[in-house]
Amino acid sequence: MLRFGLLPVLAVVTLAGILPYGLYRLSRALGAPLTVAGAVALGLAYGAFKADNPWSGDGLAVNLRIMAVSAAVLGAYAGVSVAVARAIARRL
Repeated sequence: MLRFGLLPVLAVVTLAGILPYGLYRLSRALGAPLTVAGAVALGLAYGAFKADNPWSGDGLAVNLRIMAVSAAVLGAYAGVSVAVARAIARRL
């Protein structure tokens, strides 16, 4: 049987249960495109923060790839979260 600690369970509950509805509420206040754009900007900032390579030569391409991937992941997460929460809200 699988054993889960408190921290992984809280992470799953937050990422799968609470955060999508928070993003949905934010998208209702600001609009979905602005919410996704904010998530992309946050992803770019996170990628720039996590980049360990020098910002010149070949390291620049690697750093930009890290930024692009993290921006795409956060943007997709925000978009899917808003769409699913909107669909659930229509059903209720």
